[in-house]
Amino acid sequence: MTTENNTGISIPELTRKQITDKILNDDSDKIIILAGPGTGKSHLFKLICEKNISNGKNNNLVLTFINELVDDLSRDLYKLSDVKTLHSFALSLIPGNKKIYLKLGDIIDEDYFVVNNEKIDYKYIFCNMIDEKEKLDFYSKRRKYYDYFSPNCSVYTLIKIFENDHHKIPSFSQILIDEFQDFNKLESTLIDFLAQQNSILVVGDDDQSLYGFKYANPSDIRAKFNSDAFERVIQSAQAQGFLGERMAKQFLYFPSKDKDAISALNSKIVVKKEVFQTKNAYNIVQEIEKNFNPRCEHLPSVLIICSLRSQIEPLEKSLRKKGFKNVDASQKYENDQLIDGINLLLTDSKNNLGWRILFKYLCDKTKNEERFKQLINESNSTNKSILDLLNSDEKRHLKKIIACTRKIIKDNCIDEVDQDLIFNFFGYNPRDIALRTLKDSVEQERMAKHVYKNTQIKIVTRLGSKGLTTDYAFLVNFDDKYLLERNAEGILAISDESICNFLVTITRAKIKTYIFTGEKDLPTYLQWVGNDLVEEIL
Repeated sequence: MTTENNTGISIPELTRKQITDKILNDDSDKIIILAGPGTGKSHLFKLICEKNISNGKNNNLVLTFINELVDDLSRDLYKLSDVKTLHSFALSLIPGNKKIYLKLGDIIDEDYFVVNNEKIDYKYIFCNMIDEKEKLDFYSKRRKYYDYFSPNCSVYTLIKIFENDHHKIPSFSQILIDEFQDFNKLESTLIDFLAQQNSILVVGDDDQSLYGFKYANPSDIRAKFNSDAFERVIQSAQAQGFLGERMAKQFLYFPSKDKDAISALNSKIVVKKEVFQTKNAYNIVQEIEKNFNPRCEHLPSVLIICSLRSQIEPLEKSLRKKGFKNVDASQKYENDQLIDGINLLLTDSKNNLGWRILFKYLCDKTKNEERFKQLINESNSTNKSILDLLNSDEKRHLKKIIACTRKIIKDNCIDEVDQDLIFNFFGYNPRDIALRTLKDSVEQERMAKHVYKNTQIKIVTRLGSKGLTTDYAFLVNFDDKYLLERNAEGILAISDESICNFLVTITRAKIKTYIFTGEKDLPTYLQWVGNDLVEEIL
């Protein structure tokens, strides 16, 4: 049985080329495309840019908000299009100083609380375009004091520039927008301004909306629009009253001889129950070894998706102990403001933001909250620099920390007194570090060497997996206690956002997906997939 769409072609006969040709031949200035995982968005962007260039339209721009996607798209669209995050694009058009600090909003949140004794969430204000003049004036004053932008306020500033003078909206051959379902009101407003002067093509999928924490709302892409396991989860969710505002869309499969052969051999999600955190590495290594093909020219790529950031580092250490050296676990690091402050001052010894970060750390360490509040209030009322407001002892101590750190970075020797100063300030125990290093070195030498241990492994969180593709994906610690969200009563419950989160994670692998759960039963969302698409291993 077949169904017809508005092309008059029966759905089984539709091919990727027919659909992409339809998009490429559409002369509309505003196009929105619903595209699920693995449907070839990067390939489509490449075709569009190539067509534009062949027609003499060389000034293409691709915008997204995910840094890792910028790297991937820049490679795919090399010499075809400029690729930028929204905030880097905004900064490129804002006159004057264009330094950015990702956590500036948190810094000014804290300053506002100290000065006004009232909590505030500037991310909420900016992302929802809330016009609160007194609060925004305070932010503007402190932003200028620190001489930095945050990602949100850079976009906000550019919007205000466009509001005051529409002639400043730049023109491009075409602007392509990726992951639009995760844009919030602030970001969508910027796109609306750009659309006044430009041809815009927006790509997104409301089934993959993950960024509710930054007030993203998939209703924006729904409003503008006026894989088997994937479809099963959608159907089950809607049958139970979830994803009620989801855009209606067809699940179209584009035949591919090579990919079909791989899918035929790996048609099910592989699941193993009662796998606990300490056993994840052991089970992953077993499967990597089992799938290893010595005749293959290239080792496959492996993506490990953890439920919590705190689970990344223990898993990385376990894999390294088993002899795997090519492990990228960079997402284990949360933004360390202390290291940020050190780096800012190593670059600029008078950096206000750097001194503010270091002084806050010192006051927290010495439990001297009142002194911190005094300095912030004084800086706000006098506009004097943080360095000028420090007393002689504070200044001498922090300058010594910076000087010692600079020597360490340059591989210059520091004496034992300075070493103790650094260890105490940063909270390091040199004996523990030395013992762990020795233990790891001995264990590495004792490990058997195998070619498959050169496999490239990347460990991320569920949110960090967005936009990534891999040969094999391992979803670890996938228990309901991590997958579901707690409602107002503190009870684990199904939600639209957690459903979308699950949909993203099960669509990262090109060959095979594994799910390890610590529970005796399958996670709720995996039960929706159905037993015929799940293979349990012991």
